[in-house]
Amino acid sequence: MRTREVPDHIFEKLIGALICESAAAILAQRARGAALHAGEAFGRVLAWLWEHPSGPGDTASGQDDVVTYVADLLAQVRHHAAGADASIPLDDVLVAVRRAAAAMPAAERAAMLACLRASLPAYL
Repeated sequence: MRTREVPDHIFEKLIGALICESAAAILAQRARGAALHAGEAFGRVLAWLWEHPSGPGDTASGQDDVVTYVADLLAQVRHHAAGADASIPLDDVLVAVRRAAAAMPAAERAAMLACLRASLPAYL
C-alpha cells in the first residue's frame, strides 16, 4: 500500500467529503428503516486516526480528530445535509459509527465509543 503526504487543506477537503457521504448514507438508511451504518470507508479512517497522532509538532491527537470528525458527522446528519433531521439521537449516530468501525479490534472500538459518548455532548 502506498502512503502519501497530504497537505492539511487537502486532507480537510477529503475528510469533509467523506463526512458528507457518510451523513447522506445514514439519512438514506434511516428513511428506508434500515440499520444505520456510517460506511466502511468512514470506519477505516476513524480507526487509522484513532491509532495515529495528527502530525509532527501538532498538540492534537488522532483521538481528538476522531471526536471532531464524528461531531461533524452528527452536525451533518442533524442540521446540514439534505434531509437532515434534528431529532436523530446521538445513540443512533454512535450505532452507525460502531458498525462502520467493525474492523477495529474490539477493545479499541469500545475505547473509541466511550470517548465519543463522553466528548460529543459538548458539541450538541
